[in-house]
Amino acid sequence: MIDYKGLPWISYNIFVILSSILGDTTILVASIKYNVFTFNKTMVALMQHLAVCDLITSCMNTIELIVDLTEWGELQELWIFYYVVGEHVHVFSIYSSIFLTAALTTIKLLTIKFPFRARLWTKSKGHLVCAIIWVLSLLNYGLPIMYSEFIDSSRVSLDVTERWNMIILMLLLLVVIFTSGWLIYEACKVVRQRGDRVRWEGLMTVIATAVVFTVTVLPWIVVTIA
Repeated sequence: MIDYKGLPWISYNIFVILSSILGDTTILVASIKYNVFTFNKTMVALMQHLAVCDLITSCMNTIELIVDLTEWGELQELWIFYYVVGEHVHVFSIYSSIFLTAALTTIKLLTIKFPFRARLWTKSKGHLVCAIIWVLSLLNYGLPIMYSEFIDSSRVSLDVTERWNMIILMLLLLVVIFTSGWLIYEACKVVRQRGDRVRWEGLMTVIATAVVFTVTVLPWIVVTIA
């Protein structure tokens, strides 16, 4: 178990929880009720799924922080819930967030590279992509656990699955960083060569999402590996 009792870790978790709840709620209300986003509809669908996923992560972060700061007898039901169900939901939501963020930055890059084809992409296609990503995330997280629990329960097997999951997460994080950098390069090239107007609203929204996500998730990956 990670020791959150140090003040830096408590402060970090409180910052992540509050910023996630505020930001994700704003995105969902703005995109569903008021439909304020004018960029590609497929990206809007991805952002909605990412916001829901991040809200789940924030709830699990809150429960984990409370569990770690209390004793067994104080909140026994909460302890049981977290270690039976909540812990798996927590890690799965983090995995899904990384998959969704990588898809978001990649699709935004494709909209700049292929602007005419991107106009045909709909919100329904975005939800379909997200559904596939949820399934892939579940398989990536669930299959190694099933292998460890039902096929080979040895500690060696568990270590292998943990390393595999961390490798996947790090690769996806690299995809987010790489595509974000490529996005900025392509946008600047379009403006410089053709004089076209780039939709900076959508571009900066994706870049900001990638940066905030990297800052909040990278410490978790580092601590988990360590």
